[in-house]
Amino acid sequence: MRSAFFGAMAGYKALPGIAGWPQMVIAVFARIPAAMVPLGAMVAFTDSTGSIATGGLATGFVAIATAIFSPLIGQWVDRYGQRRVLSIFAPLNAIALLALFLAAIWGLDEAPLFLICALTGATTIPIGSFTRARWSEVTQNPKELGTAFSYESTVDELVFVLGPAFVGFAASAAVSAAPLGIAAALVIVAVLPFALTSPKRMPASPAEEPGEDAPVTRPGILMTLRKISPALIIMGCIGTFFGSSQAAITERAAEFGSPDAAGLSYALMGIGSAAMALLMVVVPDRVSLATRVLIGGLGMAVFTLITIVQGNLVMTSVMLLFTGLFLGPTLVTAFTAAERLAPKGGMSSAMTSLQASLTVGVSVGSAIGGGLAAAAGSAGAYLFAAALPVVIVFVGVILARIRP
Repeated sequence: MRSAFFGAMAGYKALPGIAGWPQMVIAVFARIPAAMVPLGAMVAFTDSTGSIATGGLATGFVAIATAIFSPLIGQWVDRYGQRRVLSIFAPLNAIALLALFLAAIWGLDEAPLFLICALTGATTIPIGSFTRARWSEVTQNPKELGTAFSYESTVDELVFVLGPAFVGFAASAAVSAAPLGIAAALVIVAVLPFALTSPKRMPASPAEEPGEDAPVTRPGILMTLRKISPALIIMGCIGTFFGSSQAAITERAAEFGSPDAAGLSYALMGIGSAAMALLMVVVPDRVSLATRVLIGGLGMAVFTLITIVQGNLVMTSVMLLFTGLFLGPTLVTAFTAAERLAPKGGMSSAMTSLQASLTVGVSVGSAIGGGLAAAAGSAGAYLFAAALPVVIVFVGVILARIRP
């Protein structure tokens, strides 16, 4: 068993040989702007306008535009290739972020501000989605692909946790708008190189040999969404779980008189999730996707319910860590299920749609969880969060029937 464990973990050593170290490093840094912008916009515009409501609306416009346009960018990539599409969107996103930075400096408000926020979200490139699409094309080995997806989910989790922390550091060390300026710079030095080194074309199937610039027949986005609907539901539930859990732990920390500790407590769930995502490579292939989803959903539900009855912040944080141990594998499994369910030629649309589902889920979870926390305390938000993994369990039953 010991040798099997180390043999599985050794699979990560093969990834740089498949994708190349430069590409993997660029992809990590290219994720950071998207992780910084939501909280960065909230902090910058709350400070510049003196209204937390305006800061929240600014973040909401970014998130909604990102969720709407990510699948569309994915569809265009499926049709025309990553390099052509992303090379257009990367500089546009850098310009939009620079405009957002200046809007915070100048104190813009209302319609002009929200328009810039929408443009920022609409031009945001979902890096994690496109790296996964690349992996699915450069390796046909299921074990290597599973290892790559585990690695990508771990990177996503770490950036998701560290991005907001970086926002807090930059805003406190300089001005509140500084994170937006840093995000614009990172788009130029990381996202643009990611775009320019993207593959020109990923064929729809081995039988098709289109010309380099000729569009090929691709599945419609509605067909892709229908095919991957189980994975979309799982990802939407995970996003909503994230958002409601954020609201719950924020309220719980305030209840215990330590509001500043909320971020650290929540980060433990992200750390547990990232660690288990990395360890997913040791799970034997004989364990089906349905079984993984069922176990993940049940574990998330049980430990979230246990979290409700904890009488101090330390044990609450421990329960969040345990919850993350089940969340990470479920996240990885959702991407694997989408890869298997997606129609040929629709991989980029599938992966970006999953990211959009996660983004929408976080926004919905934050709104509902925040309302419940205000009305019924942290227990109300946690009860709502605990219901979401139950939905994931039902999707696991559906996956057991269709066996992707």
